[in-house]
Amino acid sequence: MKRILLYILLTAIAGTFKNPLSSANIADDPSGTAASPELRERMYVQTDKQLYLAGETILMKFTTTDEAHIPLVLSKTGYAELVMDTVARVQMKVELTDGTGSGQMTLPEDLPSGYYRLIAYTRFMRNEGAGVFFEKNIVVINTFQSGYRLSEAEPVNEHPLPVAKGAISLSTDKATYTTRERGEISVAGLPENIHTLSVSIAGRDLIAVAEAPEPDAVIHELSRQTGRFLPEYEGHIITGELVDSETGNSLPADFDIGQTAVVPAISFAGENIWFFTGRINEYDHSVRFFTTGNPATKEIAAVLYNADEKYSIAIQSPFVNRFDPKQMPVLRIDTSRYDQLLARSVALQVFRYFPQDRSVNPLIASSIFKMNPTSVYNLAGYARFPTMAEVFTEIIINARFRRTAGKQELSVLVKKGRFYQYGYPLVLLDGVPVTDHESVYNYDPYLVERINIYNDTYQLGSLLFDGIIEIKTLRGVHQNLKINKSSKITKYEAPQQPGLFVTPDYSIEKNRHSLMPDSRHTLLWNPDLRCDGQTSIRTPFDTSDLTGEFQATIEGITKDGQTFFATTIFRVE
Repeated sequence: MKRILLYILLTAIAGTFKNPLSSANIADDPSGTAASPELRERMYVQTDKQLYLAGETILMKFTTTDEAHIPLVLSKTGYAELVMDTVARVQMKVELTDGTGSGQMTLPEDLPSGYYRLIAYTRFMRNEGAGVFFEKNIVVINTFQSGYRLSEAEPVNEHPLPVAKGAISLSTDKATYTTRERGEISVAGLPENIHTLSVSIAGRDLIAVAEAPEPDAVIHELSRQTGRFLPEYEGHIITGELVDSETGNSLPADFDIGQTAVVPAISFAGENIWFFTGRINEYDHSVRFFTTGNPATKEIAAVLYNADEKYSIAIQSPFVNRFDPKQMPVLRIDTSRYDQLLARSVALQVFRYFPQDRSVNPLIASSIFKMNPTSVYNLAGYARFPTMAEVFTEIIINARFRRTAGKQELSVLVKKGRFYQYGYPLVLLDGVPVTDHESVYNYDPYLVERINIYNDTYQLGSLLFDGIIEIKTLRGVHQNLKINKSSKITKYEAPQQPGLFVTPDYSIEKNRHSLMPDSRHTLLWNPDLRCDGQTSIRTPFDTSDLTGEFQATIEGITKDGQTFFATTIFRVE
């Protein structure tokens, strides 16, 4: 009932929007009607710097607001794409909590040098078109390729943010530091009503990066032909399309597969149970799944229940992917910066040669399915049998194989009323739903670590299962699993969760003398700096083995929509 009421609420909100005719839109509901827009969402993204080497990581902070910059808590997912010309070269999505989120975008080592457009948005913003998306220019230099000019760079504006009223000051306790030294930054004059606050310290950019223009402030005329995008109020919305399982082609618009009986479902492959059913749009055979939580996995399995193998679900990209072209500056670097560029390139190679996880995610995803298994069978504690049929016959006492219509099917013993009987269960192998139980029957039991049995009736979305059989393999990667043609496993990154940026503590003397190289170019990154109403705060940082100029930056937004920004420069020698 809660999910039904939420769906009605979101549909009512989204009903105030119509999409413009834009390449940045894919219709969710082409039968939708039009009305005047009211609620409009906007996004701002902070990065730890603006110039990167290919192979480095962009650290980002996302904040959603309304048109007046007032913090807005609506969407649960933010999207970012790094675009050259018209095509996205790197993409990421992050989980938003209370209108903010943070994540990392790792740049491929073969990314060409040049200016890129970092474009960020929410799904809900796509109702207005790409003209209202956030954009920021990013420079990437590939030190192993040519493609940038060494010349005298022209000065440009250094920051696009408006500065709030009042003096926000940022300073360091010293003007010059040695390598591997503990320092401290101080911030004064902070507003008392801060919504979110971020701080970064990174090596100063080799050039002043030209800024992107402000988002289009024109209210776009919305079109009733292109449908609408529901806001991701509850969690990430995954979309797909029913296709011919043999050819992968879309089904004809007038083709009827009997959607009333067919139930689409997705499950995130991995350790825990993340299973969701979806809805089929009768007009265009599109499929939509409303998910909650964050499984922190990289694969998604899509299946069709009550359908033959003629059809399957093709999961769609949630990104825009292609954008209208824009004239970008030519990348020019002053020849006097060549030595700094070379030193940074060497530091990057050292950093990659001595891998250290600088961003630790403290949030371990737990299963959305909160029930504990009735029985757990760790196969290492039993005699090994050569077939899964023998495993279920000799070890598992509350589930079994039985032959039905010439095929092997699994069933689980569940209580119905005063009696126990065998029923049709949900079968998962490393999180992948298995509708053809012959695949389990023929699976190699020596690859299986344990089997969990849930002896109860479970309502998962629109499907009712008599129990659950959860099979866990030793490697946890569903190796050698054969699935039928109506099931597809697709690489799919779940929205990133915030992590902790971990650095060495050089206030401890033994750490300063460690033989482990420290080639950090970003010394500090805290996208969620807490001040608890204080107008002045201090936070420590630690220099690395790199020398040169470093820039400390603090950015924030107040609850009434005022943005503020301060920066300072120091040296490491």
